[in-house]
Amino acid sequence: MRQQRNILRGILLLAILAEATWGQQPDYGSRLGVGQGTATNFRPQGAQGMLDAIDPAVRRWYVPQELFAEYRWRQWEYTNYARSPYQRYINADIEGSYFYDLYGNFINQGWLVYNTSQERPQEFGNVVFQSSRFDRWFSGVVVAADQKGSYFYALTVSRDLRTTLTPMTFSKARLDGVQADLASDKYEGTLIYSRISGPRGVREREVRRTSATTLFGGRFTAQVGDFTEMGIHMVNAHQANALTDRDFFKNMITGALTERQNFQGTSQAVTAAGLFGGPQGGTVGSNAITGIQIVLRDDSPEDGVGGAAFFPTGSDVLITYRDGSVDRGRDIGLEPLVEGGLTEQGFISANGSEEIRLFYDFGQSDFTNRASGEVGEIVGVEFRLVVANDYQIWMTSNNQLDVSGNPVLLLVDQAQGNIRDLTNLRTISFEYGLPTATHILGGTLAVNEVLGFDLYGEYDLSWSYRKYPNVLENKHRASSGIKGRPNAPAWMVNASKRAEPFFFYGEAYSMDPFYNSQAFVAADNGQIDYSADRDRVELVEDNDDQDRVPDAFRRDWVQPDLQVFPGWDQNNDFVPDLNQNDNRVKINNTPDYEEPFMRFGVDRPEFLFGVDMNNNFWVDQYENDEEPDYPYRRDHRGYNAYGGVYLTPQLRLMAGVLREGLISSDQKNYGTYAVLNYDGLSPRYGRLRIFEMAKRVEDDIPNPLLQWAPDNTIRGGALTPLDDPLLGRDTWVNQLFVGHSLRTASLLLLSKLNYVYFHQRLDEAQLRRLGLDETDFFFGFINKARYEYELGRLIVEPRWKSEFRKQSRTLFAAGQHTSLMELFGALARMQLLEVTQVQAGMEYVWFDDFDDDSSDFNSLTVGLQFANTSAYQGYSIRLLTGIVLEHKNFKERQAINTTQAFITIYAGLE
Repeated sequence: MRQQRNILRGILLLAILAEATWGQQPDYGSRLGVGQGTATNFRPQGAQGMLDAIDPAVRRWYVPQELFAEYRWRQWEYTNYARSPYQRYINADIEGSYFYDLYGNFINQGWLVYNTSQERPQEFGNVVFQSSRFDRWFSGVVVAADQKGSYFYALTVSRDLRTTLTPMTFSKARLDGVQADLASDKYEGTLIYSRISGPRGVREREVRRTSATTLFGGRFTAQVGDFTEMGIHMVNAHQANALTDRDFFKNMITGALTERQNFQGTSQAVTAAGLFGGPQGGTVGSNAITGIQIVLRDDSPEDGVGGAAFFPTGSDVLITYRDGSVDRGRDIGLEPLVEGGLTEQGFISANGSEEIRLFYDFGQSDFTNRASGEVGEIVGVEFRLVVANDYQIWMTSNNQLDVSGNPVLLLVDQAQGNIRDLTNLRTISFEYGLPTATHILGGTLAVNEVLGFDLYGEYDLSWSYRKYPNVLENKHRASSGIKGRPNAPAWMVNASKRAEPFFFYGEAYSMDPFYNSQAFVAADNGQIDYSADRDRVELVEDNDDQDRVPDAFRRDWVQPDLQVFPGWDQNNDFVPDLNQNDNRVKINNTPDYEEPFMRFGVDRPEFLFGVDMNNNFWVDQYENDEEPDYPYRRDHRGYNAYGGVYLTPQLRLMAGVLREGLISSDQKNYGTYAVLNYDGLSPRYGRLRIFEMAKRVEDDIPNPLLQWAPDNTIRGGALTPLDDPLLGRDTWVNQLFVGHSLRTASLLLLSKLNYVYFHQRLDEAQLRRLGLDETDFFFGFINKARYEYELGRLIVEPRWKSEFRKQSRTLFAAGQHTSLMELFGALARMQLLEVTQVQAGMEYVWFDDFDDDSSDFNSLTVGLQFANTSAYQGYSIRLLTGIVLEHKNFKERQAINTTQAFITIYAGLE
């Protein structure tokens, strides 16, 4: 009893103390944060009962319990707005939402701008979010950075991030993702991440996917001593499946099958007729692989001999089941249905355009009756094919389809060289699977200024992973390449040396034909169209003009760059310099070198000079192709080295040798060359430039291009495929350019000569067989002169230009052409008022086509223009009004009169 009285006294004492405390300080709960040492945190505390709000009353509560201590029972009031006007409700989110980090720490009240995350195993566990504020407030770029002493780091999130690890592994003009960079005096590091499967751009809601294509990679470099830098790098693009909970880290490298690649449902049952192009019918219970087709082709079909040789007797297939048991095809009667090819002694051959098609049908009775398991139990299929000569091996199945349901063949292996005598007889082993990942790993070494030497070396390996689908399995077997060669190497070494007046440069390189920096991209539902280039992503993009838009149409960019003209836009305004007064607003469909008054200053692209190491009649720096921008072309291996001497500071002499060939065939490009360069400037005599390159070449490697043609206007041109004419099979080649210019305040004298000459060393029979002429050439000679002088207020500029061309082919096609153009003209201008000027011009052109009289003409063009330059509302206004009249008289056609009148206003900032 005494103990109970003591307990009651204690409770009463606590109540009195609590009442005293309540009277002094209300209990605010966690509304003002929770003290933790000297700091206050706002971690979530959850809902809690409050003693201050305990009141045994029956009446309704009109305020939350956390406000009871302040209001007690004064919870409602009569509303009268006579003295205090009513104020509207304020949006609770006017300052944003409340956000907390992983550990419950309060971050801020604000807005979510960007978020990407992955949760597994969970349906729709792959999340990406970019709000409109990311674009409107930050122009699509957010950077968080810090530094201390010699340590720097930055985290960049952008939808248009230009980033490069190395030119052989990762280079993109517009990466939609994240890049983290760290730098110190000795070390540098980079990490990149992107969800390639999009969607690209801003969304106001989270975009959740179960299957997605993810890219990540990085590079780390270390300075070793004062002159050496070593680096390692890795980049990976793989399919991610948020429902997969096994081998998370392994799947980051080898990828996972998407939900459609490993889908449980109904699919078309594949018959041999179906894979061979016939109709497919019926259904099966799942997307199990029911048929695999292998196709063998000639790797060099142009020669028509020595193609793929297949030996059925020594070939076999191994089938692995879920329980680990393995069947050999021959033991259970699983033989391929063979179509195509020519039966020879002991083997089947495919020469030229012929094919050998092998169809393995897992639904045939011999297999189902004797196999160790059902089709749905198969977890791996390995082929062992005995092949020889110049072969290609392709593979597909009933699950490797395009959007129309047609099988899509993917290349597995091909022979090196062009063997025709069966001496490369071998057994090729490889496993079937659907593509899941592309992985590249490599390293670099850079040496700067060591005894006058500079060196850069890079070595990379690429894996193209695939996995065999089985809906009953959480883990799937991964394979890459063929057994014994799972990866494809690529390497390069560049070295240079200076020892005045001498210098040296050498390069060696090898790019395996299976070196791969491309990956498939899954659609929203996980489906992959294996035939569509647009459903792929390039880790190294094709961007020959090095602008902000990739040249190729791939999934991670909305549309390709349809206007690609490398080297023709030297002022970087995205307009060809050969038609500078054409743009996307004001159309001009006449190239400047053919347009009145403009053609005096602009010359044809044939007068551009430079080296042509691949001998396709195009200067290398103006070429555009459809390949990734590797430093060297894929499937090429070789070296190039030259040495030289500065005879004077302006005169340089070089000699070198080029030896390269295709790894997959016997085609080669051998060359021995000498180069003379002179660039001298004299205040009295002007500038003289000379480029002379003589070489002996043996080149039968085709280098097709995709050039801007037929003219050089934005709307009139288009990317046009150009075949390599292969003019250098066994050829003497000479390139000569001589240019002279003398410029003063009022005088311009300019001359240029460009001569390109190919002389074949083949005999007449070989020339006829190859469709070549004994010589191919371009010869062009231009002279220009203008002089400006003043006659009182009138400034007059007489002009003259002469252009002579004789050629057997143009840059775009073969065709004899000889012509001479003579241009005589004059410009005059006079200031009428403070900001008003009158301009007049006259131009007479005489053109003679020595091969086609119907193209001969003479023309007279006159123009009058008034120009006003004014300031208006903060802008610089240019008003132009005038008229142009042209009379063009043809030798064999009716004359043409054209008139152009215009009133044009331009507004600018300057």
